[in-house]
Amino acid sequence: MGMSAGGSGGVTGGPMTDINTTPLVDVMLVLLIIFMITAPLMGNKIPIELPQADNVADEAMEVKAITVTIQDRGDGTSQLYWEEDPVQFDGMMNRLKMEAVKKPQPEFKIRADATLQYKQVREVLASAKLAGIQKVGFVTTPNR
Repeated sequence: MGMSAGGSGGVTGGPMTDINTTPLVDVMLVLLIIFMITAPLMGNKIPIELPQADNVADEAMEVKAITVTIQDRGDGTSQLYWEEDPVQFDGMMNRLKMEAVKKPQPEFKIRADATLQYKQVREVLASAKLAGIQKVGFVTTPNR
């Protein structure tokens, strides 16, 4: 950035107001070279012909998740619900055993009251493990 007698600074000796584009051109040329080198590497080297398939879900493969709800009664006891139906612990265990032999096995989801003692949730988890259920999840509400 020098001073020049001619140009925009003029004779007064003010600062040069022209933009120096040399660094910009240098950076652009370096980027161009990088893209020219890496572009051929982005393609797949082994040519294969992939099979065609419809993008439709197979109804036979769709497995509905099982939801067991544990409701706190407030007196230290709880009520179990298989989906929407009230069920006793033994009945839930029998149903879990029947679901465990299905292929593919459905996911087992547990919905429990926040005020429920963990001991009661642990009993349901232990029964699912004993029945042979592989996928267990907990249903929660997101933080606000």
